[in-house]
Amino acid sequence: MISFGRNSILLSIGTAHALVLAGLLLRAPVNRTANRLLAALLTIVAFRVLPYIIGFAGFYDTWPWLSFMPYEWSLAIGAVIWLYIHVICTGALPTRWAWHFVPAALQGAYYSTIFVQPLAFKNHWNTVAHVPYIVPIETTWSFVALVIYVALAWRTHARYQHWLDTALSNREEFRLDWPRRFLIACSVTVALWVAHSLYEAAVGGLTYFDRLPLYLWFSVLVYGLGLGGLRSARLAYPRPDAVAEPELPVVLAPATEAATEAATEAVAVLPKTERPADWRDMGERFDAEVRAGCWWRDPELTAPRLARLLATNTTYLSRALNDGLGVNFNEFINRIRVDAVQAELRTASADRDILTIALDAGFNSKASFNRVFKRVASVTPTEFKRLADAVTSQTP
Repeated sequence: MISFGRNSILLSIGTAHALVLAGLLLRAPVNRTANRLLAALLTIVAFRVLPYIIGFAGFYDTWPWLSFMPYEWSLAIGAVIWLYIHVICTGALPTRWAWHFVPAALQGAYYSTIFVQPLAFKNHWNTVAHVPYIVPIETTWSFVALVIYVALAWRTHARYQHWLDTALSNREEFRLDWPRRFLIACSVTVALWVAHSLYEAAVGGLTYFDRLPLYLWFSVLVYGLGLGGLRSARLAYPRPDAVAEPELPVVLAPATEAATEAATEAVAVLPKTERPADWRDMGERFDAEVRAGCWWRDPELTAPRLARLLATNTTYLSRALNDGLGVNFNEFINRIRVDAVQAELRTASADRDILTIALDAGFNSKASFNRVFKRVASVTPTEFKRLADAVTSQTP
């Protein structure tokens, strides 16, 4: 007899909503590849919860032939997680990405083949082969793949965050917390899933009811990931290829228009033996030229763009800033911007409001300005202005 009781309903709430959210993600007009991958992840995990929903409702007792229904696609979960982060961070799928789904295709083919067999054969196969041999191999393979792919996703995310710091002056506008929260949720899930499986192996197996807490977690997970993914479905993610400009050879001349044109026309870099070793001197020269040129006022300034203005390339610019001055590109530009804001706030005749001064210095918004100013100056802009006014009022 079919009866949806408490357990089936609890599992259905999050899972059904996740499938609706997956459908909405498929319709998102931007970030289509990433959103489709997230929709696939929600569907795969929802399929994993499905047999528990119908199992608690009595479907298997009424229709035992439903055993081995091809709902198990655990070998695809890790690959989808990694590909989702990869597409967010790079804007495209990696080459030969489809090969990552070969194990999942084999897994699906196995369940589909057994599913259409007579019930007597399925019961016998479950006893002599599936439970004692197939399930341990499948579980181990799934967990190894999950750990590897989640680690790869974290590495891709870390590299992307590093690129944001080293390539964009308006990095504060792209905090992009969603990928990090997504990976944290996935990492916690993998840890819980592995721990649960180890416990099950240690106690000699668990019943449907014993596994309910884990599958409740899966249901909550897909609902949460669906909501978070849908809210972030239209976010604009900066792409490395979108901000890259043609690399200039290493011609370290003054950053005049003539020097920039000459550098662009050059066809070869200097040999390694002729490259300057004093990155500090180069960094200080770049600092002086950037301040003199007021290029830091451009809110969309990128490292490739600044390298062209300085008649150098991004490699030398990065080395000069990191090895010479001990800062990345984002910190370098924002410190100059904060210095400019502080200088104007110290001026007794300054009558412009703080936000206007900040926008004129190259900041894109009040929120990003406040975060950067507090990080650099250790006080808020308002506090700095108050201190500056107090010092000015005491000056004869």
